[in-house]
Amino acid sequence: MDAMGTLELQWAQGYNGTSAQYINAKTLVHACGSNVKFIDTETKQETVFPTPGEGVGPLTVNSNFGVFGFSELCPQPRIFVFQYPNFLQQAVLKDEKGAQLEYLSISFSAGYHLATYSGVPDHSIAVWNWHEGTLLCSQSVSYPPPQASLTVSPTNWRQLCLLGEKHLSVWHVEQCNKTSLILSTNVNLPAEDGTLPEHENLNDAPIRRPVHITGANTEIKMTRAAIAGVVGENAENLDVGEDVKPRVKLMSQCWSPGGDIYVGCAGGQLMKIEADTQKVKILLKLEMGLLSRESSAILPQPAGSLESLHRGASLTEGIPEEPDAEESQQEVAEETKLQRGDSVFLPEGLREGSLNCITLHKNGLYAGGEDGTLRLISLASKDGHLSDVCRVSSPITSLGFSADYQHLAVGTSRGSVHIYDPSAPGSATDLLDVHFGNMVGLAPLGPGTKHCVTCREDGEVQVWSVEEPSLVTCIPIGVQATSLVCSPSTEVAAVGTKSGHVYFVDLSNLQSPRIIYRHHMHQGPVLHLMHDREGKVLVTGSDDGYVFVMDPRPSTEFKILGYIAVAGEISSVSVLNEGNSGSGVKVVVTSDPSPQTRPQAPATQLVKFDLSDAVLKDPTSVHGSTRCDFTDEGVQKQTWKLSVPCHGACLAPGGLVYALAHHNKRLQRFNLVQTKGENEENNYTLQPDEEYLSHQLPGGSVMLSTHQQWLASCSPDGRVAVRTLQQIERWSEVVAHSFATGGVGWMRISTDMQYLFTIGRKDGTLTCYKWNFSPAGKTEASEAMEFARGHNTKMHSLRRLEGASAATMPEWSIVKTVSHSDSRPDSATQWEEKLKNRKEEAVSKDEIFTTPTPTPASDATWLESKIQQAIRLESQQYSDLKKELRSQIRDMRRTIHSMMAENAERPDIEKLDRSEFNLDTAEQKRMQADADDRVAALREELEFKMLALQYLRDLIKRECWDSMKVKGRNVLAFHTNTDVSNYPLRERTKQEADEVARVTRIRKIEIAELAARKDVVEVTTKASTGPKTTQEEELLDDDEGAEGKEAPSVTGSLAEGYGGDNEYYYSQFDLHTREQKINQVVLLKDAIYRMKEAFNKQFESVAQMKQQEMVRIKERNARITKILDDLDLAEAAWLPALTIDEQPEKLLVVEDSEVQVEKYVSPEEQKVIEQQKKKEEERRLKEQGDNARERGLIDMMGGVLEVKKEDELKQDIPKPTFMADGKLETEWTEEEKKAAVDYEKKVKELAEEREKYRKNLEAELKKLQTQNAEGSASFDEALGQLFKRKVKTEMVINQEELKIVRLELLILAEEELACREEELYRLLDVKKAAKVEAAARLQEARGAVEHFREEYENIVAEDKVMDRAFKKDFADVPAHLQDPLYRAFKRRPRVQRFRTQLDPATAAANPFADRPPSARVSLHSTQSLYTALDEFDGPVNIPDGIEPYVWQRLCEARRNKVEKEQQVKQKALTLAEMNAFLQKRTEEDDRLMDDIDDLITLQNKLREDKMRWILNLEVQFLLKQGQVEVDSGPFIHDYSDSILLHRGVIEDLNSNIKTLGDAKLQIMVESKDFRKGIHQLEWERRRMQMQKSDLDTKARDIQMFRMTKDLQVYLGDEDHSAMTAHQISVLEQTIASQTKNHEKRVEEYENQLKELKRTIRRMEEQNRGLDRELEELNVSVFERKHINEVNADVRSDAAAEKRMADIVQRRKLVDLAKAQAQEVAVLRAEVERLRMRTFPALVQVEH
Repeated sequence: MDAMGTLELQWAQGYNGTSAQYINAKTLVHACGSNVKFIDTETKQETVFPTPGEGVGPLTVNSNFGVFGFSELCPQPRIFVFQYPNFLQQAVLKDEKGAQLEYLSISFSAGYHLATYSGVPDHSIAVWNWHEGTLLCSQSVSYPPPQASLTVSPTNWRQLCLLGEKHLSVWHVEQCNKTSLILSTNVNLPAEDGTLPEHENLNDAPIRRPVHITGANTEIKMTRAAIAGVVGENAENLDVGEDVKPRVKLMSQCWSPGGDIYVGCAGGQLMKIEADTQKVKILLKLEMGLLSRESSAILPQPAGSLESLHRGASLTEGIPEEPDAEESQQEVAEETKLQRGDSVFLPEGLREGSLNCITLHKNGLYAGGEDGTLRLISLASKDGHLSDVCRVSSPITSLGFSADYQHLAVGTSRGSVHIYDPSAPGSATDLLDVHFGNMVGLAPLGPGTKHCVTCREDGEVQVWSVEEPSLVTCIPIGVQATSLVCSPSTEVAAVGTKSGHVYFVDLSNLQSPRIIYRHHMHQGPVLHLMHDREGKVLVTGSDDGYVFVMDPRPSTEFKILGYIAVAGEISSVSVLNEGNSGSGVKVVVTSDPSPQTRPQAPATQLVKFDLSDAVLKDPTSVHGSTRCDFTDEGVQKQTWKLSVPCHGACLAPGGLVYALAHHNKRLQRFNLVQTKGENEENNYTLQPDEEYLSHQLPGGSVMLSTHQQWLASCSPDGRVAVRTLQQIERWSEVVAHSFATGGVGWMRISTDMQYLFTIGRKDGTLTCYKWNFSPAGKTEASEAMEFARGHNTKMHSLRRLEGASAATMPEWSIVKTVSHSDSRPDSATQWEEKLKNRKEEAVSKDEIFTTPTPTPASDATWLESKIQQAIRLESQQYSDLKKELRSQIRDMRRTIHSMMAENAERPDIEKLDRSEFNLDTAEQKRMQADADDRVAALREELEFKMLALQYLRDLIKRECWDSMKVKGRNVLAFHTNTDVSNYPLRERTKQEADEVARVTRIRKIEIAELAARKDVVEVTTKASTGPKTTQEEELLDDDEGAEGKEAPSVTGSLAEGYGGDNEYYYSQFDLHTREQKINQVVLLKDAIYRMKEAFNKQFESVAQMKQQEMVRIKERNARITKILDDLDLAEAAWLPALTIDEQPEKLLVVEDSEVQVEKYVSPEEQKVIEQQKKKEEERRLKEQGDNARERGLIDMMGGVLEVKKEDELKQDIPKPTFMADGKLETEWTEEEKKAAVDYEKKVKELAEEREKYRKNLEAELKKLQTQNAEGSASFDEALGQLFKRKVKTEMVINQEELKIVRLELLILAEEELACREEELYRLLDVKKAAKVEAAARLQEARGAVEHFREEYENIVAEDKVMDRAFKKDFADVPAHLQDPLYRAFKRRPRVQRFRTQLDPATAAANPFADRPPSARVSLHSTQSLYTALDEFDGPVNIPDGIEPYVWQRLCEARRNKVEKEQQVKQKALTLAEMNAFLQKRTEEDDRLMDDIDDLITLQNKLREDKMRWILNLEVQFLLKQGQVEVDSGPFIHDYSDSILLHRGVIEDLNSNIKTLGDAKLQIMVESKDFRKGIHQLEWERRRMQMQKSDLDTKARDIQMFRMTKDLQVYLGDEDHSAMTAHQISVLEQTIASQTKNHEKRVEEYENQLKELKRTIRRMEEQNRGLDRELEELNVSVFERKHINEVNADVRSDAAAEKRMADIVQRRKLVDLAKAQAQEVAVLRAEVERLRMRTFPALVQVEH
């Protein structure tokens, strides 16, 4: 096949939202599967470049030089650099230090450099010179991000930025001649709320306390890593603590002209990072989901606007919230409103996901994100002014400006590219829209030469033009698709879906495609759809085990012919038309029948069946039933087992099957004619007869061309191989897709065999290859094309007829006719329940019940519908027989019921058992067995649950109860709320006991060793020192208690008095080492355990006391109850009981009263219970027999052995007979009277005895109750003492636990110190290693600089030699011509500074226009220089008298001199760069040396701090309340600034203070007494003055009292009652007169009111008239005013000046009048004052 020609790529379609960039001003480039696609944005002409490597990885462009580069998708990938548009290869970059598996990101600089970032396992950054094809430098990334983007500064190729989600590092490239070095600096990222976390310097950590210990003064430098115990590289990036805020998630980046980096975050934050200082500045951030600034909604746009645009809106305006759940519905609603011109509110401000991609423009920063909104953020204003908003249809994933910055390419995740014009906001035009998604189906559209059809997995059916690569039309089917095929007989495409449906799409009119039919074929997804080449049948396959065959013609409404069953999931389907058109169709199906079928598993079984023309015309002839299943004999079904698992079987002429082997990946051929297959029970194994080399990865598919002579195969390796059946060992191969994206998903050959179409499995691209036939292959190609023309001619008429039939079919809609019933359709469970109820009702009414025929569901498959149809036919066929059987069954039921009723009336001896009426004993046994099985299963399940609960119970009981040496319990008081609990204790483990014994042995040894040393020291001390003073002895006595022990105040607890004493304790002043602190903790825990044991002993004694007391109370209560019964009192005896807290063991015992449900008794248990009842009944009957002992006791002694006194008192004295008979007292005889007197006497005596006995019982009752109260009160008192003991024990235990906590904190602090010290040692080793490397680099750089300096000096010397040799070289020139010749030699062209030749629009838009790349500047300078030299060498510049040959020599010498000068200049620049490199290396070496010195200083300081920490102990004291003179804080005392003094010092000071205080008090008492006398005299004086003033007031009142006439009359008249009566009469007359006057005045006022109302009405009429006149006057006034305004311009200025003068004069007069009025007021006040001075006054005379 390779001799026929080659396959050349014609076009490719597909865009997945990756980077789309401009390579020049109008050409856009993006990756398209394994190709690179170029689109002219003006003409929309597309060019596809087939890449030479294995797929296309990251893609980047350099618009300055018109090159693009990309990496491969394979191990050891290469980087290709090509020139556009000639596609000349510029470089292939590959090095040992390059990537091993993949490149994650590549980026061009503005010049000749390329930066790359590789993925696993190396994760390194490399810088290449693509122009020379060399690797400059590379460096591994510490803590590399798994996915990242790498960019190079457009103005400085030495600056790079690596950005990941949680990683941002800035890299700097430094050069020393040909040696390059790349260094990185990680940027500390801020938190999501915008706050910048403080960076912790490991070398100089802040001073802080490692633990909070009150009283300690030691402060140590400690880091978070030391506190966490982390040592190593992880300590540098450790974030611990609850206050650690989540960092921002980085998404996008771009460079500014000044070398700063703008970074967009997923949370909507925009940052600016200075590349030199790595300083981070938050430009924009979100708070509470919105911007921290105010925001506003977008204004409504006019109808027909494509995008929502609001210019001039600021980010300081409000931002509406964006609901996520209803986003899609809202978008549709908003677009509908836009089309109508309604007002909509669209999102404008920044939000989460708004900055997923950013790019820089001269106007600001363009940003796009998930909400599909393009924003322009102005960076000139401080508030981040939002000046442009434009919305596209999908989430934005790519932004790229053209080379002239006039257009912006906006790529989206849904396969569309829009062109946005910054000069025309809102004018986003669609450049590309191919609807991205993985393709699941591909087929040429009949006749198969002009169009091809693809289907994406979301159900988008697309039609592509073959000759002009463009999307012709598309139609969505609305469901997830799985396969596609086009019928050769009609322009209809069949689409298989995941739900098992097959949709038929009419594509005869490409302008309006439509869905015309739908079949529900399978329960699972339709994985395979296959046509024969003549369009006779359509075969479908799925994973449900069925293969359906249908007629694909619309004229038959896509009738389903039948189906066969195939075991397992179907792997492939192949259909073949062999021979003439009347030979029928052969179908081969491969499947995997294994039960553990995995996705895309290889097939191990092959099934073949034939569909002859007779079968296709009358398929019912081979149906095995009404379900339309084909019989094996009718379709000649054969089954084989495949010896080798295969993929993609294809049936070829001659009974040959070609398939791809799974293991060796070869193409294998099977001959079905030589091996006869049998049915599935006795199938044979099919062996391949030949094998051919094929693909490199397992999987794929194989297919035949239309003329059945070419065989094509594809595989996940991305290759497509085409071969002829005659020369199958030779093939033509093309790499259509990359294996990294799943390889080739499907392929098709066009009907005329000119084109090959392929789709990728996961890259979403469609490629078209065209044959370029060689001269030798044109013959065979012409035969294939001749067959295609004949085949199309033959199918033309059929295609036309079927197209007309398809056109008449209505468009299919998902809306179905539903029932108008108000209720929802019943589910299967509800239907069965209703059926059961109806059946029971019919049986109860003795009626015939007919089971309704089931109906198929609304969306049932075709097979389910056929099954239901077969059931209905069968019911109709046997309806009479069923009816007769139901009648017979009803008669039998009636007979049995009558027999059962008659049996019920029979005597018991004649009754039959109910089971004897059962006619179907087998069914009864089966039902009973089923019920028993269900009961057994339920019982087993319950037993397992019970077993699990029992295990959990036993586990809890073993851990929390059985393992406790002392169980936790409480003791409650009888009469109070006192409740005391003990200490639950576990049994000490052997390890704990051994640990205590070990520490005890150590302490014994230490004490003995200390005593021995003390003896030696004391002997030496007594010999050298005298006796101790009295004060020293007192101090020692105070510090030590009895027997030389430390006092409790020093030990810090009272454990000695509570069972916690231990002679082996360490002194708190001796706990210096870590081992001592650990041993002390062990001893303290042992002491706590012993104190709890001591308290538990006391608790047990009190608990026993309560039990004993309750026993005594119970005994007394027995007597009290008897007394209460004798006294007939309703009072109940007080009976205390133990609670559940006092008897916790009862919690583990379940009483029968606690079980609320009825207990289940098994038959065995029931038998045991009945036997026990029977025995008890026999015993009772036996005891009720003849018992002589009881009978004798009753007969002889009344049933008792002893007669008690209370029993005698209960017996009444019997009355005499005559009294009992009611004989009258007058009729009594003397004896009867004596008997009556004796009776009364005995009754009286009995009453007295009873009363005496009752009083005795009451006294005894009171005594017993008092004993109960006293006993319980005594116990309550004892319990109260125990409670106090418990409180003090808790206090002591807390004191010991406080010691333990302090010691453990100290131990933890020491561990942190050790961890910090280890980290310092590690850092020191790292710095030393870095110092060695830096010293080596410094030495190397120094040598290189010296060597290059020598070269530079040599070149400078050569330049000077050339200058000096001028006269020697031109000695033959006359002397008078040498000077002009020398001036011409020294003349140099003036090279203008490079300026970018940009048009004004481009210069105004390009942010980097003012900073061109250095490579272009250098190239321009060199070209300009030599161009100017060429001008200087022209004949016009020859001086007079110079010969041409001399001028030629001069030009050559000058050009050599200029070249040498350029070399000197270049060398000088290189030398300066190398000196800078050397200076940086020197500074780096010095910095590392300083870091080493600092680390050594830190180590020394840490040792000192550690020693100070060990020696500066924290001691716990137990002080009395009066001995603490420190003010308490909010919670506890703060002793950080306190000192500890001896008690004697304080007592001496207190005695002195007391003496001085007594003296001061004496003086104060004397002063108080003296002042008291003074105050008494002053008080007496004031009292006398007040008495005098009071007397004066009384005298004045008496003198000034007025004697009125009424008072004189009252005093002169003695008849006061007559006077009062006269006054009352006068008052009554006055009241009557006033009443009459009041009524008269009311009448007058009413008359006046009426008059006023009439006046008001009259005035209202007048007012209305005045209003009308006022309106007329207003009109006149406005007219005059208008006339006045019109004439204002023509008025003279003199009149205006006159009016102004009048106004000014009037204003002055008003001011003068006001001043004079004020003056008059002042004068009047003065007159009034003078008058008051002369007014006479009456002076009261004092007496």
